Amino acid sequence: MTQNNVLGAGGGVPSPSPVVALQAPNGLEEMVATFGDIYEYIRADRSLDPGWQADFLTRVSLPFPLKLSWDVTNSVSQMTCHKKLAEVFVEVFQRVQEQGLQEKVQTFGGCFSFRPQRTGSKLSTHAWGIAIDLNPLSNAQGTEGDMDAGVVAIFRAAGFEWGGGWQGSRRDPMHFQFCTGY
Repeated sequence: MTQNNVLGAGGGVPSPSPVVALQAPNGLEEMVATFGDIYEYIRADRSLDPGWQADFLTRVSLPFPLKLSWDVTNSVSQMTCHKKLAEVFVEVFQRVQEQGLQEKVQTFGGCFSFRPQRTGSKLSTHAWGIAIDLNPLSNAQGTEGDMDAGVVAIFRAAGFEWGGGWQGSRRDPMHFQFCTGY
């Protein structure tokens, strides 16, 4: 893998070259066009038809295990995400490992989860399987958190928006999503 000689947002951390050519969509319309219309899979009782998972999601193996944030005695070596981001997520975690930042990703808070946003009523980007939460215990929503700048730089270089850059109670330093404007 090649890296640019440009310093990233990590203060001396080199910015990796882009992972894949997939561009992060902006806003709901582009998200639906890129990742599928999840609303067509929401049943009358507001549950998600299992067809969504079959049609759009996949399991990917992680290059190193991550402790579960809700049960640190257990770890995961796979996660469920959108099919179009499988390669991106694998590459991001490989870069985290290659840059010696594996210890900075202490716990996994989830990727795919059919639910609304915590601060709103619209669907979370987790519902599409295009978001991930890392180190939630030390990166609570509304706080500055302590997410490592090198980890943030790797995710940003891959096209993810980091919730730690959001303002006020919306700030979410555990959260990375592959879209903007939503």
